[in-house]
Amino acid sequence: MTITQLPASPHNFTPGRGGHKVERVIIHVQDGTQKGSIAWFQNPASNVSAHYLIGMDGSVVQMVQEGDTAWQAGNFLVNQTTIGIEHEGQPSKGPWQPSEAQLQASAQLVADICKRYGITPSTTTIIPHSQINPAHRCPGPTWPWARYLGLVAAAVNPQNAHQPSAEDRRTVRLFNPGTNQQVGTGTLISGTDKVYLQPK
Repeated sequence: MTITQLPASPHNFTPGRGGHKVERVIIHVQDGTQKGSIAWFQNPASNVSAHYLIGMDGSVVQMVQEGDTAWQAGNFLVNQTTIGIEHEGQPSKGPWQPSEAQLQASAQLVADICKRYGITPSTTTIIPHSQINPAHRCPGPTWPWARYLGLVAAAVNPQNAHQPSAEDRRTVRLFNPGTNQQVGTGTLISGTDKVYLQPK
């Protein structure tokens, strides 16, 4: 993966992580162009940054080194334990979804981060900005979470791409709607519409 280095203003992030380790990745959408966000993070007056920006064309720009604390979540302690990834897009202008190139590049980047820090991809380790700060609908309801987490998991461990972690699955009972009789059981994957049938 090619990553372009364009450092943010030193006024917009904190060197180091205060002894904390990276535990999660936060997903954002910029609501702007890639070029505009780069300029904003390099503006000393903005007081904001993210570790990475991913363009609609799949290009990846690193603006803060992973060992430093980007100001991206609105909560400094959370910032110290997370890596923030911004995605080019303008949801304020209407329904928005990441492009295929953008989604693939983002998933590969996050998979690489997970491998570097021993993070297991899940709905608790790869999270939307809105989970930390509900005032922000970021990255918004159109982010394809189920597919995205599947791409990340497949890139982290291709052998276990279809084996969800215990925290992301629960057993459900399957019923015949005509007779209301149970016909089997399955595993519901959290955050998706998938149920894996369990053998009898």
